[in-house]
Amino acid sequence: MQRSFTQGQCGYYGERVSRNHCISDDRHELDRSQITRLLNKGYRRYGVDYYKPYCRSCRECTPYRVRAADFKPNRAFRRTLKRNAGVSVVWGEPRPTQEKFELYVRYQLGRHKDFGEKSLLAVRKSLAAAMIQQMYMNPAGTLELTLSENDAVIAFAIFDVTDDALSAVYSVFEPALAERSLGTFNILCGIDKVRELNLPWLNLGLYLAQHEKMAYKANFGPAEIYRNFSWTQFSR
Repeated sequence: MQRSFTQGQCGYYGERVSRNHCISDDRHELDRSQITRLLNKGYRRYGVDYYKPYCRSCRECTPYRVRAADFKPNRAFRRTLKRNAGVSVVWGEPRPTQEKFELYVRYQLGRHKDFGEKSLLAVRKSLAAAMIQQMYMNPAGTLELTLSENDAVIAFAIFDVTDDALSAVYSVFEPALAERSLGTFNILCGIDKVRELNLPWLNLGLYLAQHEKMAYKANFGPAEIYRNFSWTQFSR
């Protein structure tokens, strides 16, 4: 394992510089209890790397976890469950497929990435490498959630299983089905799985109160946030 500080462009605010403490576990030497301790100290996982923001001029990234046993879906969540009542929900060992890759490409092109003047072939090669690194270089015990409808995958997500939580790694959903709120449905499925596993927490990763794509996590509660080296009750 290697430890280091890395610095680069912020993935949330392009005009800012991010600084992370990283622990690289490229041989998957960390066991579940060690991964639990890292995530409980506010680290996140990307591929074989565990990272924690230490940005000098910004403290917005805030680890966020939902207390699953006490979560009760509100009216909006109940509508989401109703809209997706016919979706097939399957949990299993992570497995990349061509169908998932094509969905990953549509998701990234539709929501996140600006690839400039790159050719479509170059973009697909870049995204293939990113998908494997981001979603399929996992420690033992990681689970994949696959949502299907009419024999087609419409969403999939990776979750780490720790001693006390299901921890979200990354999720992808069909951008053409935005009205179905599949990202929300994915989290609701995660909460159900946490309860099935008799664990207390669904770790949703980083919450950014001022970021349009990350502030939604505050809708899921009751919850705790990690600040000043400890978890405390979250309130808006």
